[in-house]
Amino acid sequence: MWLFRISAPDREPDNSNKKPFPVSSPIIGRIGEPNVFAMSFKSILGQSQPKKILTNALQNSSVAHAYLFYGPDSVGKKMLATTLAKALNCKGADPLDACDECESCRKIERRIHPDFFYLEPVKSTPTAREASIKIEAIRELQKKLAYLPYEGKTKVVVIDSAELMNPQAMNSFLKTLEEPPSSTVLILISANPNRLLPTLLSRCQGIQFHRLSSANIRTIIQSQPEGEEEPLKESEIDFRVHRSQGSVTRALEEDIAEVEHLREQLLEVLEKVSFERMDIVFAFAKAWARQTEQLQPVLNELLGLIRDLALYRSGCSQSDIQNGDLSVKMIPIAESHSLKAWMDRFTAVRNTQIALSGNANPQLFLENMLIEFCEAA
Repeated sequence: MWLFRISAPDREPDNSNKKPFPVSSPIIGRIGEPNVFAMSFKSILGQSQPKKILTNALQNSSVAHAYLFYGPDSVGKKMLATTLAKALNCKGADPLDACDECESCRKIERRIHPDFFYLEPVKSTPTAREASIKIEAIRELQKKLAYLPYEGKTKVVVIDSAELMNPQAMNSFLKTLEEPPSSTVLILISANPNRLLPTLLSRCQGIQFHRLSSANIRTIIQSQPEGEEEPLKESEIDFRVHRSQGSVTRALEEDIAEVEHLREQLLEVLEKVSFERMDIVFAFAKAWARQTEQLQPVLNELLGLIRDLALYRSGCSQSDIQNGDLSVKMIPIAESHSLKAWMDRFTAVRNTQIALSGNANPQLFLENMLIEFCEAA
C-alpha cells in the first residue's frame, strides 16, 4: 500500500484467610486472540535458558511468585508464560510440563480458565495514540486475586506489555507484588523493561529472552498448516527468514508485496530528499502523520534501510545486509553520501521514534527528521 507518491518538482498454598472464588469471568481488560503457538515446554523451539529456568523451578517446587519476561517482541514470551500457567494447573501425568490435552490446558489456551488472567493494553478512545493499562483494570484484577483458585491449583496472571501500565496502575500493582497472594504466580511481559518502575523490577525474577535463530524461524514457517493458498516457495521462505530478525510474528505475518512497495518508497526518499526538494519533506511528513498505527513500523523499516546503506558505505560484506535483494539499487545510494551522513540520519530516525512514543506532534517531528536528512547530506 502506497502512503503517497513523489511528484516531479513454589510453596504450599495458605488458604486460611481467603474467600471462596465467585463464579465469574476472569478476563480483565481486553482479551487478545488465543496464542495458537502455545504448547508444552518440550515442543517449544528456542529459548533454552528460559525453559531451563522454569522447568527447574517446577522440578524443585521453587516457582517464584513474580516473574519479568523481557526481551524483543514476538520471540516466545507469551508462549512460555501460557505454558507455565498450563504446567502449574495441568491434570496430566507429567508434573513438570503441560500435557496440552486436558481440560485445564485447553481452557488456559483459550483464555477462559477462571484461574488464568490475561491483561493487555487497550486504547481509552479510538483516537488515542497509545494503548495503556489503567488502574481500573489492576483494581479489578486485585479483587479477583482475593479469592481461592476456583478450578486449578494456582492462579496465574499474565500482564502483556507491562511497561504500558500508567503510573497509577504501576503503583497499585506494586502493592500486589509487595504482598503477593498465595497460590498465585504473576508474570509481567515487556519489550521495554526500562519503562517499568525500579520498585516493580526489584520484586520480580527477571528472565531474559533473545531473538530466535534463523533455523528456528525457518522450522516455524515450514511447520505452519497449509491453507487454501499455495505453499510458500523456498525463495519466499528465505526472504521471510532473513527479514524476521528472530521475530515469529514478523516472519509469519509480513505482507511481502506491501514490504516491497514500502521499501521502494523509502529508498526513493533517501535518494532524492534535499533542500532543493522540500516538496518531498512536506509530502512525506503529511502522509506519515496520518498513519498513526503504522508510523513506528515504517520508521523501523527506514532504520533498517539506513543501517544497510551505512554498512554498504563502510564496505561490509553482503551477508551483513538485511535488504540484500536490493543491492543493485542500494549501493549507488549508499555511495552518494558519507558514512557519517548515514549515521546522522540513523540517529535522526531513532530520536524521532523516541519523541513519537510520547505525545509529540507527528507531522512536526517527521518534518524535522527529514530536514536533518537534508543537513546530513
